Amino acid sequence: MLNISEEHAQRSEATGPSLMALLDVMLLLLIFFLLASVFVQPTLEVDLPDAENSEAEPPETDLLTISVSSDGDVFINKQFVPIEELQGRIETAVAEDPNVPVMVRADEQSAFRYFVNVMDAVKGAGVAQLTIETEPGPGGVSQ
Repeated sequence: MLNISEEHAQRSEATGPSLMALLDVMLLLLIFFLLASVFVQPTLEVDLPDAENSEAEPPETDLLTISVSSDGDVFINKQFVPIEELQGRIETAVAEDPNVPVMVRADEQSAFRYFVNVMDAVKGAGVAQLTIETEPGPGGVSQ
């Protein structure tokens, strides 16, 4: 006589654990990628123009870096800032520390008008120390 319940039990044991292991792995991968995406810091890559007569870099401590991407987006210390709010944010930083050095980094492919808008906001905020970062040319040092 054939016992169907024993055969069915043997089949479910054979397929059950392998499917559960696969689901566990998939769940762990999903959790890993979700957590990894939360901790990723956004970076702003800017292709700086070359300059032969650049000077040494200023100290990195308490430096306010303003970057202009190739499509005209403006970032303060890698945080996006609408151009309309730029001068106010710079004024806030200058009010906290009047001697805070400001470095402007503009992508060489960005339109000159974006750079002028940033420089206008920096001047309007009353910045005392301003540098423009470039790539070193032949024989130059990055600044």
